[in-house]
Amino acid sequence: MLQHWVVSYDIGDARRRVKAAQLLLNHGERVQESVYELRLHPGDWKRLSGRLNRLINPVQDQWRAWPLCANDLADVMELGQPGPHPAQQAIMV
Repeated sequence: MLQHWVVSYDIGDARRRVKAAQLLLNHGERVQESVYELRLHPGDWKRLSGRLNRLINPVQDQWRAWPLCANDLADVMELGQPGPHPAQQAIMV
């Protein structure tokens, strides 16, 4: 069963930031500059979060993730340029 996640980061070093962006883009869609929506199997999330942990410098950087259930997804609001809608898109895993 796929779990929906929202992941954001604040990474000061450009090289680490690019690597984090590439990692997250391989698993979902960018919805803002450093915010991503992902749909993953639980084991995939565990591996991805481990890779993020090894990528960042915990003294200088931070990442956060929020799991979303179907009820949360139904209540998502947007204003401005439309972003992707992962529930309506096929995402290769």
